[in-house]
Amino acid sequence: MSQPEEAEYQPVMSIVLAKSNGGPFEDSAVIAGMTCGALDQELVIAAAIHTLPYERYIDLPLIKQVDLIAMKHGYKLVLGEVDEPSGYQRVAFEWA
Repeated sequence: MSQPEEAEYQPVMSIVLAKSNGGPFEDSAVIAGMTCGALDQELVIAAAIHTLPYERYIDLPLIKQVDLIAMKHGYKLVLGEVDEPSGYQRVAFEWA
């Protein structure tokens, strides 16, 4: 049986605000802002249709902010296991 080829990925959109692309902001700050902004918008929709969002892994430094975003939309954060090698923690959402 042959080995599958290494996957190749191409960015869908350049993040020109990130230093790695010549922008003024640290890459990690840009990614944190985009992650939290996307979650905020997801929770707007989830709350509007009165459903619980899917569980996911969140970068550990973002947990406090994610908790505040969840509270803003009527959810509480339920912390799960931490994946030590990646530095991400599994989180779920419940109604507050």
